[in-house]
Amino acid sequence: MLTGFTLRLATDADFSAIRAFYNQLIDDISVLPHHPMWDKDGHPSNDYLRSAIAGNELWIAEGEMGVAGAMIVNGAANEGYNGIPWAVDAAPGEYVIVHAFGVATRMQGKGLGSAMMHAVIDRARAEGKKAIRLDLIDLNLPTGRMYTRLGFEKRAEVRLFYPEVKWQLFHMFEYVL
Repeated sequence: MLTGFTLRLATDADFSAIRAFYNQLIDDISVLPHHPMWDKDGHPSNDYLRSAIAGNELWIAEGEMGVAGAMIVNGAANEGYNGIPWAVDAAPGEYVIVHAFGVATRMQGKGLGSAMMHAVIDRARAEGKKAIRLDLIDLNLPTGRMYTRLGFEKRAEVRLFYPEVKWQLFHMFEYVL
């Protein structure tokens, strides 16, 4: 992990700080042309975050200034994942998916996001997973460049439906372990 930061599972006591983190990130990136179309009332919702905390799926990167990054890591896949030409044949439970990955704007470009993804890779490998998969909304291309630098490969571009953004073009990435 990046010096001065720890990555750990979130607890119920962290909820307010996590909500504040996502709210600030949404404010910061909503004016940029490359953003994930998140909003405070839609995604990531309070229910989604609380459910991820309860399921031991929400990870936070924190330093002396508090939460600087967050992500949800689980096996929950959008229905559209089924038609992707993945490089590795992996049944549910044999891969993980990264959701709601975000890094505070003050920390972007400093290696925190890469360190967080390296931690996901290390953990998935230690758990015997075959792959890490994720979808990236078309507008969020800078994050896609980070994934590519880390060794993720784009497998497809597809339109997926999520209630918060309706039908949008997504880039589907996979990291084979």
